[in-house]
Amino acid sequence: MISPAAPTPSPNEDSPSGVLLAKGLTEKSTNYKKLIAAVLGWTGKEPFLTQMLCKLIVDAPDKPSEGGEGEWVDNLVRSQWLENWESRDELKSLRATRDRLRQPKPRSIKMLQLYREILQQGEIAANNSAEQKELQLLGLVAKQGTKLRVHNWIQASIFNLEWVENTLENLHEKVESSDAEFVQGFAELERKLLIAQVDILAQTDRAAADDSSVAQTLYEVLRDVTAKVGEILAAERTTIFLLNEDKTELWSLVAQGQSGEFLDIQLRIGEGIAGQVAAERQIIHIPDNVYSDPRSQLVKEFDKKYNYQTNNILAFPILDDHQELIAVIQLLNKVPQAETAMKGFTVTDIERLAKCVVPIRRILEICQSAYAATKKVRATAALAEATRSLDSLDLADATTVLQTIMQAAKKLMNADRSTLWLVDRDRGELWTELPQKVIIRCPIGVGFAGKVAETRKPTIIPFDLYDNPHATNAKKTDEKTRYRTCSLLCMPVFGPDGELLGVTQLVNKRKPGTNLEYDPVSWPMVPDYFKASFDKNDRQSMQVFNERVGAILNYVRTHQAAKRSAEETPRETFYQALVLLSEAIAFRSTSSYETLYAWLELIGTALRQAVNCEAVTIFLFDRAARELGTLVADSPGDAVRETIVPCDRGFAARVLADRSVRLNNNLDSDPAALRSEEYQTVKATSLHHILLFPFFDSAEMPVAIIRFLNKLNDPLVAGVPLSEQIDPEGFLKADARLLHKHRENLLPLLLACQTFYSNIRQH
Repeated sequence: MISPAAPTPSPNEDSPSGVLLAKGLTEKSTNYKKLIAAVLGWTGKEPFLTQMLCKLIVDAPDKPSEGGEGEWVDNLVRSQWLENWESRDELKSLRATRDRLRQPKPRSIKMLQLYREILQQGEIAANNSAEQKELQLLGLVAKQGTKLRVHNWIQASIFNLEWVENTLENLHEKVESSDAEFVQGFAELERKLLIAQVDILAQTDRAAADDSSVAQTLYEVLRDVTAKVGEILAAERTTIFLLNEDKTELWSLVAQGQSGEFLDIQLRIGEGIAGQVAAERQIIHIPDNVYSDPRSQLVKEFDKKYNYQTNNILAFPILDDHQELIAVIQLLNKVPQAETAMKGFTVTDIERLAKCVVPIRRILEICQSAYAATKKVRATAALAEATRSLDSLDLADATTVLQTIMQAAKKLMNADRSTLWLVDRDRGELWTELPQKVIIRCPIGVGFAGKVAETRKPTIIPFDLYDNPHATNAKKTDEKTRYRTCSLLCMPVFGPDGELLGVTQLVNKRKPGTNLEYDPVSWPMVPDYFKASFDKNDRQSMQVFNERVGAILNYVRTHQAAKRSAEETPRETFYQALVLLSEAIAFRSTSSYETLYAWLELIGTALRQAVNCEAVTIFLFDRAARELGTLVADSPGDAVRETIVPCDRGFAARVLADRSVRLNNNLDSDPAALRSEEYQTVKATSLHHILLFPFFDSAEMPVAIIRFLNKLNDPLVAGVPLSEQIDPEGFLKADARLLHKHRENLLPLLLACQTFYSNIRQH
């Protein structure tokens, strides 16, 4: 922030004119020219200080001796000003300079470091930097040709090297303390989210849990981090936009405003200020006159809609280690911290936000992962609901089956409309029955659904579908029905034998939290809640969903399968959900082992981050073989291999024998702590600490042992190898208590993984 120079007081009865001062100087000494030379030597011709020093000389009770004018002025300045400047009314401009230099901001530190260099060297090259300009405005330095030099000796004597060094030391402590406080705040938020991530995963076995309860903790953490960023930069409104997995849109779960309510906002890349930041990966800073900036058209539209006034904007990209975009932080309307403060965000604000990028980035990456997990939870719940609905269906009534399936698909995808087209091979058409008992048909190869039936490949048309060159038929249909098609997801449905049975068509992805019905009168205008797109996560979920639909349709068509047996036990229900969810997570896997490996990695990552250690391995107990096994991949993309650990020796024997948590923080001095077969599962560069946590079922039978290696410092330092961030204290009892706290949530997950593992080993 640049503060204006202190204003020069207006002449009044206490500020005599130059004529009166000149007369007073001539009366003070016959050699008044030497007096003036001494004055200018101190003030550097600075008008206000020159006037005040002349007045000080005139008002002095004594006079200089002839030839001693310079020494007399020096003594007068030192005794009356330099030793008492903080209490002299006429020197209040110097106190304003002092207060500006003492502001606990990184910008103040930069200015003082630059000023110190000038004091030490006498001069430096002028480059018109912001810090040099502010030093000139404060009157501390002056530009002479291409150099910057000390402006006058009064200020140089007051703000000398000793004062500068002391002030810098104090500022460093205050600024570092303030920044450290915010970084620590982000670390606490990160820990809260990591713990919540385990709970979110555990929601998959709770049939009664609705979507809002699963996501509530995620919403709260995002709201907290948004508020924290706004607090750091004193922004009136802060929004964090996350990049979707398809990298086509920015979305915001939380937009923190004065009312504290959730505002759902979605932007295409390149749209609006945040969208342009995402496209260019560059900061956009508009300090004032926002509405006159050509990039702010969308800002004006939003402000008009929400009755808001945007005066200044700072939009900041959050990038990963590979300079790929993760999110965009958009801040509106800097709140001035003082009446004299500049309006708008400053370079100092940008620098301060940059210091917090690493913890913010980690939190947002976890949020993206957790949000993806909640979407998979919703997919699993919808699939289970569609499957359970078969128990009460008349499977001979195809219409009821179709409606039930597509209602579940609508809920799963948050779509406005859904249609299940069935294949009529005799006529080469797709057909469906509407709720009004009206059957409509579509030739295979015509329209989006017909093309999917012809190519047997899924199609996603993002918002706005009207921009698609193949949208002619959709536009004509919309004109007849007075409906606005904005986005589309079409997926083929195959039977168990690979036969094409139909096409699921979902129309208009809706923004979360909106339940308004489309009004045909508004056609062809696009309602805000339709400005959303289906993405690859939706496609993956629908792919799993359609596999189930294919089985259902095959069952309805052939009438050969019997109704499902009585209600499955909770563990069996969860086991089926695990199979479906694992397929959604590892949809490209080529084996059941890869599917299980993906699930174990997801649980292990959440545990590793929650406990803050270098590596986590989950060993599952195979009851038939009486041994522990785990799955390992040397690096991402490598083949998954199985590693067996015997239960009669090594850590397994010790843990299973006393059935308790084991902890060793001296592995580096105990080379025999792990056996050779156990080393094959180690994903750490070196061994320092180990924590072994066993899980047993209600019958006290072993389920799994989770091994944690190498406790890390908290918080981690970006760019420093993990091997150099080992916590010297190692694991603590608090780590074991944390795991005990979440044992009931983790146990159903591990039981299902154990059953899944045993079954695939048997086959």
